[in-house]
Parts: sequence; C-alpha cells; structure tokens
Amino acid sequence: MEERLNLREFQSRLAERLKAVSEKPGEVSKLGFMAAGKHWLVNLDQVSEVVTVPRLTRTPWTQPWFIGVAGVRGTIYGCTDLAAFVGMAAGEQRDEIRLLLVNPRFGAHAAFRIDQALGLRSVAGMRLLPMDNNSAPWDVARYEDGDGVAWQEISFDRMLAEPRFFQVAA
Repeated sequence: MEERLNLREFQSRLAERLKAVSEKPGEVSKLGFMAAGKHWLVNLDQVSEVVTVPRLTRTPWTQPWFIGVAGVRGTIYGCTDLAAFVGMAAGEQRDEIRLLLVNPRFGAHAAFRIDQALGLRSVAGMRLLPMDNNSAPWDVARYEDGDGVAWQEISFDRMLAEPRFFQVAA
C-alpha cells in the first residue's frame, strides 16, 4: 500500500511540475532523451508518456528499424527504433525497453525506442545552432546547452507524415 501512495505522490508532483513549467511565460521546455548516444528533444505535447516494457513481440519481414509491437495497457503500439529510423546505428539492446508513446491525437499507435529519458529541458538557456543543409523533414532545431552538449529537436508529427514511416514491410 505504501508503494501505491508513493506512486500517487510521484504522479502528483510530476503533474505540478509540468503545470508550473507550462505557466512560465517565455520558458519553453521539451522532453529530453538519448538514443544512439545522441541527445534529443521533442515537444511535450507530442508524447503521451514514457514507458518501460519488459519485451517486444518481434515481427518478421519488416524493416530493420521496425522492432516489433508492444502492448501497453491494452493498446498495441508499433515500435520503431528511433536511431535506426533516422539512419544511425540501432540503439543498444537492454533487458527493458524504454518507449516514447506518441500522442494519440496523431491517429497512430506509434512508439519510439530510446536508450534513456532525461526529463524536462529548457531551451531558454540554450544556444540555437544553424541547421545542416541535409536536415531531415522531421528536424526542427539544433541547440547547445551550457555544458557544450548538442541537442537535436525533432517533430514526431513530421516523422509520422513521412511516407516510409508506415511502410514497415521489408
């Protein structure tokens, strides 16, 4: 019972933090995460939640970046290895897989496999970097934080609009 109370307390504190961040004028926070050793950012409104799943069900005859399906609270999600989809080396395989669940408003039960969730990041204190000439359609912006770490902001909305995203058959 104590564990349940702690979970409720954690959820309550997280909700308060998210509300406080959204109420600060000029303060833009993103969800930070790592995939293939790179730092990434995505708007909070593009993600419904971050979950850890014990295993994926592999799917035969699919693209290498489509890593299978996972059931999360009764909903089946198609799971994409984010790093592999954007052309980087696939993320490291762990016993438990972390997934970013895409906001249901996009009309797809899609999830992206990541290595680690890093929590909220404010871009207000980051330096905006110029975009590469060969940027992908889902690339939004590049930043550098005060420690010199480069961050790539992406848009799941744009990624889901990419025709090859739903062409998972090999």
